[in-house]
Amino acid sequence: MGAMHPNLVARLLKWTRRFTEEQLSFYFTFKVSPVDRARNDIVEFFLKGTVDRKGNSVPYTHLLFIDADTIPPEDALKRLLSHDKEIVSGLTPILHHNGKGWDVFDNCFLYRDTDNEGNEQTHMAQRGTGLQKIMRCGSSCILIKREVFEKLKKPCYFFRYNETGTKHTKSEDIGFCDDAKAAGFEIYADTDVSCGHYKEVLL
Repeated sequence: MGAMHPNLVARLLKWTRRFTEEQLSFYFTFKVSPVDRARNDIVEFFLKGTVDRKGNSVPYTHLLFIDADTIPPEDALKRLLSHDKEIVSGLTPILHHNGKGWDVFDNCFLYRDTDNEGNEQTHMAQRGTGLQKIMRCGSSCILIKREVFEKLKKPCYFFRYNETGTKHTKSEDIGFCDDAKAAGFEIYADTDVSCGHYKEVLL
């Protein structure tokens, strides 16, 4: 969206020293909004692949989304790759105003059910519980294999709106998760990959 947290820049610079050019490439959107358009721009770049030093076309194998205000741990990329899953996410705390004050919860959701009073409730993944199969997640720190994007209908990311178009009913990343599951892919979260998330709020 035109800015990146300096701690994220520092993390990416460390990764450039740990991986070669053949192993890791970066692509940044700049002032591309809304966010679904930015994500689709990144997917388009990813699917085009790259060219090696000999001029041969080389496809990218994995896409790691990291939001500009998210700080993944140093071992995030290595850990997420080690699971060899089609879709695997780290945990990122979300700041949510409930009408009275601020709630903070991680953006990986295990399942949803109904309590004894008929109220629908969503159960969150708990940190430090290893690799968990999940229902949905945000895309602030998520690793996705190429085959997922090749199978899904384009665009892969878009907001869902109500009938009058005045309110979105599903965010672009939650919609992606639902579409991926409908296409036969499973979604996982490594609950030991705990990211930081910088937000400015008036308290």
